Amino acid sequence: MWFGLHAQQKINTFHVVDSLTKKAVPSVSISIVRAKLAISTEKDGVFSIPGDLSKMRDTVIINAQGYVSYKTMLHQLNGIDSLKLLRIEHQTVPIDSIGKQEIVLNSVKKADVAYYAGLHTETAKFDYLQLAQQFHLPKAGAYLKKINIIRLAFNISYESQRDAVGMEVTRFRLRIYEVDTLKGGPGTELSKRVIEISNKDNQSLGINVSNYGIKIPGKSFFIAIEWMRDFTNQGYVMLQEKSGRTVQLVDYRPAIGIHPVKGKILNIWGLDLNRQWKPYTYFSPDFTDLAITAVVLQ
Repeated sequence: MWFGLHAQQKINTFHVVDSLTKKAVPSVSISIVRAKLAISTEKDGVFSIPGDLSKMRDTVIINAQGYVSYKTMLHQLNGIDSLKLLRIEHQTVPIDSIGKQEIVLNSVKKADVAYYAGLHTETAKFDYLQLAQQFHLPKAGAYLKKINIIRLAFNISYESQRDAVGMEVTRFRLRIYEVDTLKGGPGTELSKRVIEISNKDNQSLGINVSNYGIKIPGKSFFIAIEWMRDFTNQGYVMLQEKSGRTVQLVDYRPAIGIHPVKGKILNIWGLDLNRQWKPYTYFSPDFTDLAITAVVLQ
């Protein structure tokens, strides 16, 4: 994967590897902060940046699930071709007792969803790497069983086969977090394994995660959508600026539904290109939740 390649420019190629095994770290998220650029690598963990790195003063952040984030100035990557990420050692948090009662949190009907997050609008560009929905349990301790997500989907036809119609393809990752007790947003990751979803069949995505063994130690947790910023997952939107000029912007699937309910507490947080979690206030105070449902056993 690469950032905005241009002819006759030097191409700087990097391999992101595990610091111990020296094997490629798959599907890494790379963001360049001031330029507001971000991509996701393929399974080979390779990406490229064009130009003379020695003259660049922007910040790059490299992140992969299960690894410590790597943050540095672009000019400090000059002459380097391998970036080593340090793996995070997960600690198993014991849960004293888990019952078999199934609890549905934030239930949403597909027919009620009319608004979606993840798209550029005339009033705000969508520059987030992840959006997270917070859930609240009646008591501490549970296992996550199932997740349902309502997304924006379109039927598309193929010009070469005019009678062939398919659903727009999407690919994304699920991230599960406990609450950061200091900041209130997403904190430590609860899933040890990568949960990647690839779908083109339904507007409502039902995802069984019972075999991932995700334990929720506290009374609250987050489920986040991580956008895969690659060429197969991108789309385009034409927007008219205040000046009247029409511009084409890139966005990434899926667009996530907004639960059409009002509440006193905002339950949506966004991870920006600087990898900082902040409350996502675009739809508040009218709507406070994403159209994501969680089913837990407690």
